[in-house]
Amino acid sequence: MTSNEKRMTQNKLIAFIALILLINASSCKKDFLNKLPQSSLTTANFYKNANDAETGLNGAYDALQQEYYIWDYQTNGDTRADNCYAGGDNPTNFQIDNFQVTTVNGNIQRDWQQLFNGIMRANAVLDNVPNIADDAFTDPNRKNQILAEAKFLRAFHYFHLVTSWGGLPLTLSLNDADIYKVRSTADEIYAQIEKDLLESEAILPETFADDGQTRGRATKGGAEALLAKVYAQEGKYQECLDYCNKVLGNSIYSLLPDYTQLFDGNHNNNSEAIFELQYNSSGEGDWGIQLMTPPSLTGDSWIKFNTPTHDLINTFRAEGDSIRLHASVIIEPANPPAQYLSEPNSVPFIGKWKHPNGWNSPDDVMMIRLADIILLKAEALNNLGQTDDAIPLINQIRSRVNLPNTTATTQD
Repeated sequence: MTSNEKRMTQNKLIAFIALILLINASSCKKDFLNKLPQSSLTTANFYKNANDAETGLNGAYDALQQEYYIWDYQTNGDTRADNCYAGGDNPTNFQIDNFQVTTVNGNIQRDWQQLFNGIMRANAVLDNVPNIADDAFTDPNRKNQILAEAKFLRAFHYFHLVTSWGGLPLTLSLNDADIYKVRSTADEIYAQIEKDLLESEAILPETFADDGQTRGRATKGGAEALLAKVYAQEGKYQECLDYCNKVLGNSIYSLLPDYTQLFDGNHNNNSEAIFELQYNSSGEGDWGIQLMTPPSLTGDSWIKFNTPTHDLINTFRAEGDSIRLHASVIIEPANPPAQYLSEPNSVPFIGKWKHPNGWNSPDDVMMIRLADIILLKAEALNNLGQTDDAIPLINQIRSRVNLPNTTATTQD
């Protein structure tokens, strides 16, 4: 057979196949073509059973893996507090550092969107899980626990929003017809946060059966600790004190004797952790750590963000606070040196996470821990005029890192 004959045969075969496909397509039933893809899940066809409720709650927790919690909240907090320089090469970070944020700051936009995305996910659970029949849950308490966890998460996101923005749109349901809501006042936001947390506290367990993950889930102690922080922000120091005492009276929490173990990556979900963001190296790693930890750990030459300030380092040294300094900061030559012109051979980098693991760090991040609440109790006591009772709490934290007792004796 000649080459021309081969091409003619191939063309006839292709034409024949195309004809068969056309005939088959024309004979398909219309309802087959109109079937809804199985992947098109909505709140109308999804929340039908207990497994759907758990999956929806997992989706709400997954909002804690967004860029705000992995990255931005640390930059926004530490740079504004002058614990760190913004670092890096992102002008939007410099705006935050210098309190000169413009209306087109991309960091601020994504923070707002991601925190409200977290609220949306929690609201999806709160809207739909109540409609699932109680007998769909093998554990009669589980349905209410799911709702309580979702309320904690909604309160947690709103707490991060209100402390940065003040008044906010208050959105408590996906079914709210008013999609362009005006801002509620900060007081109204705090009132809703209190309501969510008080309702959560009444239902949440102290621990879950899978205790290894308890510190990463909403618990009674987590709700009480967050309430203590909320009351402090509002200046309600008696309520803050009451809730600090609830947390400190819970036997499942205790200070780690060795401060350095908090940040060595080998003691995730330890006894001091109250609420901890969970990461692993199997697809849910923390990529933000790669951008902050030093070149000796990351093996790259990226310009690092959140570099500790001279004032912070000098304060550690002036206090003789070497344990916390060396557990929290790594000082080493820059790579490349030109990125840090002032002191290229002794640049401080964040050292609280030791395993960046190539953008996939398994090191958890503690959002609330016991030492935080002990110091918060001291603050509440001092503001209530009970300074003598506050001083031993300060000394408890100082003594763990071999610092002498505070010399402070007055409320000021």
